[in-house]
Amino acid sequence: MRSIVIAICLLPLLFNEGIGGWSHTDDSIFAVRVDSIRSIYSRPGENRIVAIGKLFLGTPYVGGTLDQDFAHESLVVDLHELDCVTFYETTLAFMRASQLSSFNGSRFSPPSPSKEALEQELRSLRYRNGKVSGYASRLHYTTDYFFNAEKNGLLRNMTREIGTTYIRNFGDKQIDFMSQHRALYKQLATNDANYDAIVKVEKNIRKRGPFSFIPKEDIEKIEKKIQSGDILAITTNLPGLDCSHTGIAIRLKDDRIHFLHASSLAGKVIISDEPLAEYLTHSSHQTGIIVMRSQGPFLD
Repeated sequence: MRSIVIAICLLPLLFNEGIGGWSHTDDSIFAVRVDSIRSIYSRPGENRIVAIGKLFLGTPYVGGTLDQDFAHESLVVDLHELDCVTFYETTLAFMRASQLSSFNGSRFSPPSPSKEALEQELRSLRYRNGKVSGYASRLHYTTDYFFNAEKNGLLRNMTREIGTTYIRNFGDKQIDFMSQHRALYKQLATNDANYDAIVKVEKNIRKRGPFSFIPKEDIEKIEKKIQSGDILAITTNLPGLDCSHTGIAIRLKDDRIHFLHASSLAGKVIISDEPLAEYLTHSSHQTGIIVMRSQGPFLD
């Protein structure tokens, strides 16, 4: 049951209504986050991705926040409620916008990211080549998201380097969950153009060949190589899907890697009580992890 609930993280909810843009007229939370980020940057040696991610602890988990206006694809920014993907990408976007805002060409100053900068970083991460051009331009599949991010210098795939001899490949898996479950997606259910575009995206993903992952039974053997702040995707054996959940690696006082994530089960952003290796043992559908590492700008 847990695995099915987690898989829902990557599916849109079907009945949200609204418009694109900032989802809440009360944007005071943005100013609060910026003030907190300035404090983070005043503390040397702190992992900034983890520190920014922890600012969202307790934020409610809500799925489908990007699908408010299913008739027109537009950038949605929601700091009040998050799903597993919008949690880690909002964290990364804040980090990148903050780094860029703190550099004036010759020295660093306290960061002061603007809303426009946050929006631009979210576009770069969430949409193919940073361009919003219809429903299929959004990166719905995790491996497609990571491929785009690595191609554009935003993330680096560390899976093979970290996993070494333990690496396995998903070589013959058919990535077609969205087209095979068209009725679940209001943007696909009756829109043939969107459906055809998603089918093309799925074919392009398959053309890239197998993707690598670290099997869950081997994670404890290699977790010393995983860094706090790495982006983790949990691979799945559910038909048609590459990954079912995402989050951020965090090393705690037990010197083990735990999972900082927006949990559908807990209903909010949490840090797993168990180390990641143990966390993954509870679901037969979770097969392992993909590890991505942030690239630039001006990373310590």
